[in-house]
Amino acid sequence: MDSIRMYFMFTRKAFLRSAAYRFDVWTRLISNVIFLLMWMSIWIALYSGKEEAGGVSMTAMLTYVVVSQFLNAVNGAGTPLWELQEKVRTGDIALELMRPFDVPLRYLFADFGSVFFYMITALLPLYVLLFFFIDLSLPTSWETWVLFGFSAFIGFLIRYCIELTFGLFTFWLIETGGIEDIFYFSLSLLSGSVIPLWFFPGWLQTIALYLPFQGIYFIPNAIFIGKISGSELWMSVGVQVFWLVVSFGILRFVWHKAANKVVVQGG
Repeated sequence: MDSIRMYFMFTRKAFLRSAAYRFDVWTRLISNVIFLLMWMSIWIALYSGKEEAGGVSMTAMLTYVVVSQFLNAVNGAGTPLWELQEKVRTGDIALELMRPFDVPLRYLFADFGSVFFYMITALLPLYVLLFFFIDLSLPTSWETWVLFGFSAFIGFLIRYCIELTFGLFTFWLIETGGIEDIFYFSLSLLSGSVIPLWFFPGWLQTIALYLPFQGIYFIPNAIFIGKISGSELWMSVGVQVFWLVVSFGILRFVWHKAANKVVVQGG
């Protein structure tokens, strides 16, 4: 019980820290809105007045974009990857290793606090207004809302595990600037955050379906707009849970190896 209380203390501190740096919250929100408008404009132009493309209506596609940008903002509100990398480079990570907590869990619970503050103060008010003033498709049943929320949370955890695992490679590589761009590009593309997987060419769609990235954006978005339903819905959520278990297992393995290989840089 004391251990759980300690981790929730990290959540509380992260919430208060976000409240102290509200300018950062608003700049991230403005950036998110800019990308939202950009992608909505692109998809409206691509549809070129057509009511449907690939079996998906323009209204459903715009809804997909809005939900995707919402989830992107939620995922981006957590601990920046560079913070962990900087601690590895400076040797400050050694101090955290000596403290009585699990570092991956500490970052996760801190992310909960940052995300919660960002959602209640900026994201939810904005996106609720968007659904009132823009013609978008909303789920008609509470079960879909619940499954979407569960799926989105699993997607958040999958991304956390993948991103932190990538960050831990700093223990060996020290500088990851070059491959970091490739990593984020691959994550953005293959997760379906900007282009749904059903628009991918066959060979690329097959690759994407065999990777965990689809569980971050594509599956929650497809559930929300009703593209996935029935038995396929439960299968998709099962795929998410499977990849969460695999991603978490890989994270713990890499963390175990990294914790035994602390490289202190300049300090």
